[in-house]
Amino acid sequence: MAEPDPVYRLLGPVEVRVGEGRQPLKGGKPRIVLAALLLRANRVVSLDTLSEALWDGEPPRSALPNLRSYVHQLRRSLCAATSLIGHPGGYELRLTRQDSDHLLFAEFARQGREVLASNPLRAVLLLRRALELWRSEQAAAGLARRGILDQELAILDGERLRVLEDVATAWFALGEPRQALDSAWRVVSNDPLRVRAWEVVLRAHHRLGEPGRLTESYQMARVAFREELGRDPDEGLSLLHERLLARRAG
Repeated sequence: MAEPDPVYRLLGPVEVRVGEGRQPLKGGKPRIVLAALLLRANRVVSLDTLSEALWDGEPPRSALPNLRSYVHQLRRSLCAATSLIGHPGGYELRLTRQDSDHLLFAEFARQGREVLASNPLRAVLLLRRALELWRSEQAAAGLARRGILDQELAILDGERLRVLEDVATAWFALGEPRQALDSAWRVVSNDPLRVRAWEVVLRAHHRLGEPGRLTESYQMARVAFREELGRDPDEGLSLLHERLLARRAG
């Protein structure tokens, strides 16, 4: 039997499942509050933390009543089984792992990594289940990223790329360099400074017998690092490029 869809969806536009359908919350501010509470599920999120996520710089004088109004709107939209609890100085959203897509994503990613070395096929299945939960390349797509959202959504986005790197590694271990290459390119297309993904790209081109593409990709990595950081990639990537070319020549 298929698992039920999560009630709360953070891996894309912020949504709440209502009955058989899904709907975005009305208004950006309630969605910001929900995103912050989801990111720190089952922990008290302070009023100061929520305020930093809601407003640039100094919050308005009406910040506290406004925040209470946003929480009231959330309570009307949330699943009846979910507890949004008020505490002195903050709020807590109590969830199980199955309630929110980002918690399920983390669990599938953890399970996949546990078997990455011993059972790469099982790892691919689990890691792809994690990635299928994403409906966008960004978590909480469309929301202004301030305070907790700036920090923790960036971490969540980075975890998506890390899982793609894990999938690429698993495909390579299974003797599927073309699949590995496809996954690794999805990573460097989003973040060209991820050395691990570039390593998979180079190894895949080598395995596919594409020395020209191998060198072309290495040069692309160098350009990206020079443009973004003003330097070449770590020496390990250069050494890998040279070693793979030498093996081909030998």
